[in-house]
Amino acid sequence: MIERLFWESRGITIQEVVYLEMIYALIIVLFEVPTGVWADRTTRRRLIQAGVALEWLSFWILLYSFTFSGFFVAISCSAVGSVIRSGAENALLYESLQESHEASSFERVLGKLNAIGIMAAVTAAWSGSMLAQYLPLEWNYRLSILSLLMATVCSLFLVEPVHGEGEDRLTWRHLLKGFQFVWSHTSIRNVTIGFLAAVSAFNFIDEFWQLYARDVSIPIYWFGAISSVLLLIQLPGQLFAGTLIRFASSKRWLNGFGWLMSGGFLIVGFFPSPIGIGVMGLLALLYGAMEPLYFGLLHHQVPSDIRATTESSVSMLWHLGILVLGLVFIVGTTVSLFLAFILIGLVVWFVHATIR
Repeated sequence: MIERLFWESRGITIQEVVYLEMIYALIIVLFEVPTGVWADRTTRRRLIQAGVALEWLSFWILLYSFTFSGFFVAISCSAVGSVIRSGAENALLYESLQESHEASSFERVLGKLNAIGIMAAVTAAWSGSMLAQYLPLEWNYRLSILSLLMATVCSLFLVEPVHGEGEDRLTWRHLLKGFQFVWSHTSIRNVTIGFLAAVSAFNFIDEFWQLYARDVSIPIYWFGAISSVLLLIQLPGQLFAGTLIRFASSKRWLNGFGWLMSGGFLIVGFFPSPIGIGVMGLLALLYGAMEPLYFGLLHHQVPSDIRATTESSVSMLWHLGILVLGLVFIVGTTVSLFLAFILIGLVVWFVHATIR
């Protein structure tokens, strides 16, 4: 809640914030797949430990940075830490469950872990804003450094499941194995395309609901509550994703949720009103269930030796999807924010109509 205020207090302008976000996204796109391949060729817990440690280091650098170059180093550390962990975390989780013959509970466990993350984010947002009322902004970063240091120590106790050794020699073709796996399996390919379209679209609700709320005359004092609700409403989807697959396949749920996501965007755009915020809440509920459903479907089928590689490949496509839809969103905003949401909804609808 106070991140941008802290950056501003250190002399970072809005333009520099945009540059830093672009640098972060570029690092993610460039290194997502190579680090996924690396995770499949080495000990995954070591990469998770390194990733968490880099996140801790990035906050430590931020605390003592007063220039763009300092923030650049910190953001780079954070981005590298994120891509190192990406793919390795879920791969380690799935194979740990598989080793104890509980792989079928992956969706349920992943949903619970994501729910814990959401609760932590809500707690951090509220506590951070309250602390900022009475203490210097630096105190929030000191607490973050402490919590990340604790996470780094906890990561040292991770146990690596036993899995087969891969080839010793890496070649460029390893970077394509994840994409090849998804593309060669028609069912997974279609589900992946629909999933990526829907979750990439939701990013624009996450980023721009404040502007929508302002434009439909919702008082700003409601914004804190709306932010918390949009996070908390994802919890049922995360927690009950494992239960949903008892009634229908993940593919059916994801396809249905994709159609609802496109319809929700069209309603939000065509009928701008405070009700649109309620519709965004329903879309957040769907979004909460989609991630564990999709990654469960993927991990149940992907071979162990390319597990992290494939998830990292999907993650890279996810970020590219956000960039593509971002261009669509920019075109819409030249007329109005509402048209931008309509165009996003039409793109998601078109994707689902063409993959059937």
